[in-house]
Amino acid sequence: MTVSERTGGEPPDTRAPAAGEPAAGGHRLQTGPQVAPPSPPPPLPPGWTIAPPDFVGVGTMKSGTTWWWSVLIEHPDVTSSREAQAAAECPGDDPRQRHRRIHRAKEVHFFDHLGQVLELDPASYHRYFPRPAGTIAGEWTPRYMHDFWTPPMLRAVAPRAKLLVMLRDPLARLASALGFHRALTRRQDLAAVMDHQFGRAFYWQQMQRLRAVFPDEQILVLQYEKCIAEPQRQARRTFEFLGVDPDAWRPPHALSDQVGLSFAAPTLTQATQDAFRQAIAPDIARLLAAFPDIDPALWPSAPRA
Repeated sequence: MTVSERTGGEPPDTRAPAAGEPAAGGHRLQTGPQVAPPSPPPPLPPGWTIAPPDFVGVGTMKSGTTWWWSVLIEHPDVTSSREAQAAAECPGDDPRQRHRRIHRAKEVHFFDHLGQVLELDPASYHRYFPRPAGTIAGEWTPRYMHDFWTPPMLRAVAPRAKLLVMLRDPLARLASALGFHRALTRRQDLAAVMDHQFGRAFYWQQMQRLRAVFPDEQILVLQYEKCIAEPQRQARRTFEFLGVDPDAWRPPHALSDQVGLSFAAPTLTQATQDAFRQAIAPDIARLLAAFPDIDPALWPSAPRA
């Protein structure tokens, strides 16, 4: 299995509700193109309770978040209440349907359209996280870290949530994201796709927005390449951060098993790679200074001392 096969991505849903129509989560939206509400919340099984999420993965796209989500939900004390709902919405054994099922269960995309939201009821978000007693529940939508409006809104509706951030070598992440868009989306404006994905490479800037509203003790930064090299150790670190017993985790499959679809990454010219490294170098230098646990030796595109 190649590294790229551990990373996934969900094609954006471009359905737009009518002006003033309540979204699935109880939002009321302004008129706007390309705006989609999240899927309806899952049903509440008998004996389960609804509460704010205990954890929320907020980044980053094409950095192994789907793989790491599959690691998390194998813990007996982590509840993923959206699995059955995702199976009903995406039936069949076709690889793309399996891919979609994973993402429907993992990603709520509650705040994606928030730039057009007039009202926000915290309980409408909490309904996505029913759980039996003694377990924790959460989600992982990788774009939350990128959208500037999401961190303060997330803080407003889930102030005690623990945040998970998975970071990958910026150039490798860019190439993977471009391959994903080329394979699975209908967007034809490659320049716009490149510009958007370039913006996602500024990790330090995005982390500053998170840290402005959440204390550092509620944020765990994981390095994708470390998770590849030492998955057991990094999984234990993640479970300890979430407050569940690491020794209770017994994954039924090998951690190297393929989770999502794999996509061929485009070949970027050397000039493009050099320009990208130069553009992000100041941001990455600040990131490495702020988070010394990130090993720059594992990132070929990181600035060298």
